[in-house]
Amino acid sequence: MEKVEAPTIKTKRLILRRRQEKDIPFMLDLFNNEEVRQYLGGYPPRDEHSMLRMIRGRTQTDWVVALADNDEYIGECMLLKIVDNYLAEIGYYFRRSYWGKGYAEEAANAVISYCADTLKLKRLCATIDDNNEKSKKLIEKLGFTSVALLPEADFGGRVANVAYYSRLIS
Repeated sequence: MEKVEAPTIKTKRLILRRRQEKDIPFMLDLFNNEEVRQYLGGYPPRDEHSMLRMIRGRTQTDWVVALADNDEYIGECMLLKIVDNYLAEIGYYFRRSYWGKGYAEEAANAVISYCADTLKLKRLCATIDDNNEKSKKLIEKLGFTSVALLPEADFGGRVANVAYYSRLIS
């Protein structure tokens, strides 16, 4: 049976596509940057073998975010889970050198549109390490509202204070 892939989505500056082996050096750059890692849930991978497993384990809601002009991997945007065809959790992470350039907002907006137009979801949520002020500012810019602060909560396999956000999309 053929694996279902996330559809390619194009924006003005970006291509959201499936992971490929050519992305591994850039994935290693992202996942081995301590400034990025401090905000990721759990214990993110650090080695090439783990990157290959990520590439092979892709789903229909995992997108690499690449620059449209040269297809360079700059990060990822994903729906972590979809519940009852109603609710999904959105997530994203980017290589440190691409922070603050509007790419995360552009990619997340494209995925939000996909959720509304194609998946017909009604609500999105996001969980963010409460120390990640830049991500909280971005998620609010995307129309999400802070719902709760979960002290000492499970954040992808590690304990952190977790900010929970939500928004309607239709």
